[in-house]
Amino acid sequence: MPKNFPIAVTATPAVVPAAPILLRGDLAGAFRQAAELGCQGVEIHLRRAEDVRAPELKRLMAEYGLKVPTLGTGMAATLDGLTLAHVDASVRRQALVRLRAQVDLAAELASAVTIGSVSGRLATAEQAERAARRQAALDALAELCRYAERRGVTVLLEPLNRYECDYLNTLNEACRAIAEIGAANLKLLADTFHMNIEETDLAESLRAAAPWLAHLHLADSNRQAPGRGHLDVTGVLAALSEIGYEGFLAFEVLPAPEPVMAIRQGMETVRAALSKLQGEKTHHA
Repeated sequence: MPKNFPIAVTATPAVVPAAPILLRGDLAGAFRQAAELGCQGVEIHLRRAEDVRAPELKRLMAEYGLKVPTLGTGMAATLDGLTLAHVDASVRRQALVRLRAQVDLAAELASAVTIGSVSGRLATAEQAERAARRQAALDALAELCRYAERRGVTVLLEPLNRYECDYLNTLNEACRAIAEIGAANLKLLADTFHMNIEETDLAESLRAAAPWLAHLHLADSNRQAPGRGHLDVTGVLAALSEIGYEGFLAFEVLPAPEPVMAIRQGMETVRAALSKLQGEKTHHA
């Protein structure tokens, strides 16, 4: 049973009032706060790679001893409508151009790149058209993976709940897509908020996805920090411990009631759950 998992907070230089991102605007301040609160990483969400400067981020990483485990790309979809499943091939190409720039940045930061909202929606009930659109999306993702592999970058595929995506909802569906593409650098990002909607058994789903799992968003059932909803945090961490998960727990959560309090509550909840698990292990030893 691990004593701890590395924890990352989410941050962005953008103004995104409704997004589940804790720290907004000042990335230097975000790194400082993350370090002061005892975190090990900062997951950065960007509209465009050009919105930040790699040398400055590398300086902040070195100064505070923090990693950037992955770059979030969802704003390309939510703000600009760029997705890999778009019906218009030219829009899919624009999405790939945007994503390749983020891969280039990730290569400099030794980071991964997340594909979540930018997967897009098929937005059709016609089965043949759905199949064709899904294949086009996976072909685009495969092309991105080939580019990322040349740069030494891991791509993380994140399934989303049915209200945000209509073809990659469960961990199993994402793992099937990963297997279809067959790229060694394509891994799974699991998000407990989406899982709470889509999975029958969160712990069992994590166990089944263990060979592909490389990153985890730990968010409660109401998209707030762990401990502010009804997520079985202890059960999730027990499953992660059982499968030997070594990645980050990233708080992709709403900054409620305010960012620092949310981070502190999330960390306290994780510590309490790990302490409980350690106590149970000692009791049964």
